[in-house]
Amino acid sequence: MSKKKIICVVVIFAFIMIIGLIYFFNKNNAQIEKSLVDLGEANLIKDNIEVYDEVLLSDIVDLNGKKLINDYKIDTSKVGNIKLDINYYDSDNNERSGFIDVEIKDLVPPVINIGKSYNHIIDTDFTFEGDILCADNYDKNVRCGILGDYDLDKLGSNNVKVFATDSSGNRTEKDIVINVIEKPSSANKKREYINLENVISNLDDEEIMIDVSKWQGEIDWEKVHEAGINYAMMRLGTQKAIDEESVVDQYFERNIKEARKNGIKVGVYYFSYANDVDDAKIQAEWVVDILKDYKIDLPVTFDWECFGYFNQFNLNIHELNQISKTFYEIIKDNGYDVMQYGSKNTLLNFWDTTNIKVWLAHYTEKTDYDKAYVMWQFSDSGKVPGIKDPVDLNYIYLKNF
Repeated sequence: MSKKKIICVVVIFAFIMIIGLIYFFNKNNAQIEKSLVDLGEANLIKDNIEVYDEVLLSDIVDLNGKKLINDYKIDTSKVGNIKLDINYYDSDNNERSGFIDVEIKDLVPPVINIGKSYNHIIDTDFTFEGDILCADNYDKNVRCGILGDYDLDKLGSNNVKVFATDSSGNRTEKDIVINVIEKPSSANKKREYINLENVISNLDDEEIMIDVSKWQGEIDWEKVHEAGINYAMMRLGTQKAIDEESVVDQYFERNIKEARKNGIKVGVYYFSYANDVDDAKIQAEWVVDILKDYKIDLPVTFDWECFGYFNQFNLNIHELNQISKTFYEIIKDNGYDVMQYGSKNTLLNFWDTTNIKVWLAHYTEKTDYDKAYVMWQFSDSGKVPGIKDPVDLNYIYLKNF
C-alpha cells in the first residue's frame, strides 16, 4: 500500500473516531444533564410550589428509598423555573449527585381595595381611578382598570367592573357602583356622639376601652376611670413623615403615668410609615428603648395605615408583611406581646395575622369580620367624661387574650 493511501486510511479512521467520541460524550452529557425525575431516580411530591412558600428540598422530592445527604430550604422568592441540586446515597451507599427542575408559581390573584360603592361629588377634581388601590402578593405594579362606561359629570349611579391582573395571569374583578352626588350641605350638620353610659349599660362579657393620642389633649384620667373605663391604648409615638425620624407623642408620658395611677391598664401603639424592613427594625428598637421606663399591661401595636402611599412605596403585599413581622419579632424578643391594627378590608386583604393578636377597626353596630380579634374599635365619636374632644371607643375581649 502506498504511503499516500496509508495516510488517507489513517485520516478516515481518525475522523470516524472523532465522530464516535463526540457522539459518546454528547450522549453521556445528555444523560448527565437529565433531571433525576426524568431518569426515574426521584419523584416530585409537590407539583405546585407557590412563591414565598416555606419548603425544604425533602418536602418536594422523593428519592425512591435513597437517602438524601443534605437537606436545605428552597429559595422561593422568585417566580419561574429553577434547578435544585441533590446529593444522595444510591442503593450501594455510594454518593451521587443530580438535580430536579421545579417551577415556582404565583397562584394568588391581586387585591382590589375599594368598597362596593363609591360616592363622587360632582364638579370636583377627584377621580375614581385615583382612589382604586390594586395590589398583589408578588407583583409591585399591577395592571388595573375599569370595564364599563361612567360619567362623573352627571348625577346618578353608574355600574362598572374594576379588574386587576398580575404578571402570572391571575385576575380579580369587582362590581362597583359609582354614585355621582351633589356636595353635601354642611349647614346645621352636627356630629353625632356616642354616649359612654349607653354603651356600658349594654355590655355582655366585653369591656370598654379607649385609645388616645395628642389629639385628645390633656385628659383627666381620674374622671375617665370613674366613668367606667379600665383599659386604654395610647399612642407612644409616630414617624414625623415618610423617611423621617420617630417622635414621642407629646402627651404619652402624662397619659401613661396618669392612667396607671388611676388604675387603668394600658397598652401602646406606634404609627408607622415604614417602607422597608430596615425602617421597621429601627422603629421597633426605638419603641423598646422608650418603653424601658414604663410598665404596660396590653400589647404593643403596629399601626400602619399608609395604603394611599402603597404604590409610591413600590411594595407588594408579601414585603408589607415582612415589614410588620420585623417589627413584631424585635418587640417580642424584648418581652412584650404584639398586636396588629387594621380596618376590616386591610385585615382581610393585606395583613398576615397568623399567631398575631388583632385590633379590628370597623365603624358599625355589628361587624361581619369573621376572623379572630381581641379588640374592636367601633367608633371614633365617643363622648367620655374627662376628655374634651371625641375619642375612639373599643370593645376589649379579655377572654380572647
